[in-house]
Amino acid sequence: MIIISPYSKQLRNGVRPNPKDYPYWQELIELILKEYPKQVIIQVGVTGEKEFNKTSVMFNLPLNELKGLVKECDLWISVDNFFHHLASYVGKKGIVLFGQSDPLIFGDKNNINILRDRSYLRPNHFDLWENAKFIPQAFVKPEKVMKEIKKILT
Repeated sequence: MIIISPYSKQLRNGVRPNPKDYPYWQELIELILKEYPKQVIIQVGVTGEKEFNKTSVMFNLPLNELKGLVKECDLWISVDNFFHHLASYVGKKGIVLFGQSDPLIFGDKNNINILRDRSYLRPNHFDLWENAKFIPQAFVKPEKVMKEIKKILT
């Protein structure tokens, strides 16, 4: 079982996508299932988030259930949000997809923190996300993520 946590919290101004949201989830899901057709992909999050094809959706899980799911999974993949901090607390290594936030500040050294290029990082790391624009090209392509997934699942 692979858990994905595709979204960061909705911004106070209601704008979607959040600048931390990975834009290539559906392509990544397709690549994962092509390589590992027996894997079940569970999407966690909250009601109202876009649901991806070929995933089992588990929204609004109580914290203890979410922690239990993390302990049982083969792998988890997340954007820079609450989930990767929870998984680190549980002690389960996974993959975090960074775009404009700095994994040297917000990442956990035990995870695989993937950043396309430091040139996309925000100049003020602690500014409100409402002041940032969504930049899809700040994120790595799904093929790069797949290379890291294979290292874990092989």
